This record gives sequence, structure tokens and C-alpha cells, in this order.
Amino acid sequence: MIAYHGTVVGDIQTLRPFVHPLSNLQNPVVYLSTIKALSAIYIWDKGYKWMTYEIRDDGMPVYNETFKGGLSYFYGGVKGYIYTCDADFQPEANNPRSNVMVSSKPVVIREVEVVDDAYERILQFERDGELVINRFDALADEVKDRERRIVLESIKNLELWKRERPLSDFVAEKFPDLWDEALRSL
Repeated sequence: MIAYHGTVVGDIQTLRPFVHPLSNLQNPVVYLSTIKALSAIYIWDKGYKWMTYEIRDDGMPVYNETFKGGLSYFYGGVKGYIYTCDADFQPEANNPRSNVMVSSKPVVIREVEVVDDAYERILQFERDGELVINRFDALADEVKDRERRIVLESIKNLELWKRERPLSDFVAEKFPDLWDEALRSL
């Protein structure tokens, strides 16, 4: 099976299983996707993750901006790599997305695509019909409401106001009204 891994880490021949201290993983794994366009969303250089995508029933990845200019904010000018791997991967057990694969063993890289600007590469995937981007200004009200609820729940459930980490700063800066609302409800 062919799968892809997007990252800002270059010059590697093998992907090694790991557990990030801020993740909810129990065991070290390599995460991959059977959808190359989706792997570009993981070319990420922030000290936190803010992944706002979903997979439609037809398998098409859809990126939803949660604030105006979000795609450019996260990916503009970010250099990265999309690694192509071929192995016997397993679907990720706790993830309903069937395109997410994991390996608890090192994964040999078959080829690499150097991505000079992740934003431009993601836009190219959109132009090629491999990814849908829902820009914030064009989101339907029900999607904006859903995203608003997700942000509020994240603030509360993760107790972001108690944490000194980049995610707290990001949420307070980009969603000040929701940040204030969450703090008032404590």
C-alpha cells in the first residue's frame, strides 16, 4: 500500500515511530495518509496543532478555515516534505477516517517531494481537484456555528487558560470573543 507523510523535517530516509509529549497517543507510531493532498496539511511549523479538516463520504479531504486568512497564516512560506512510502500499514484504530494509516515499525521512504511553500502546494491540490478548501468568508452559518462550538469546547476541555503554551496564545489571539466567553462561563 502507498501512503504519504507530510512534515517540515527533511533529509531523512526512514520515518521512525514517536509520541509527542502533547499528543494523546499511548504508543509510538508513524502516522501516514493514503491521500497525498491531506499529507500537505501536516507540513506544520507551529508549536501546536490546529487541524481543521474533515473527510467527505466520497473520500475528498475538506479544509475549513476557522478564521479569515487561516490557511495562509498556518502554511504561507512554510517549507516541508511529502514522503511517499510503500508498506503494509494498518488503519489507525481510534480514528474513523479510513485514510489514516499507522505503523509501529520504522517506515522506509520511497521518494520525497520537496515543498517550498506549503500554502502554494495546498492551493495546487485544490486546483487539481484533490482537496476542497472552504474559506472562512464562504462558510455556511451552520459550519461557522459548528467550528465556534469546537473552539469553545477546546478552550474548556483542554483548560487552555491554565496552560502556558503556544496553543493558548493562538486561541486567545485569533478567537478573543470565544476566549472571553469561555472564561466568563467558568
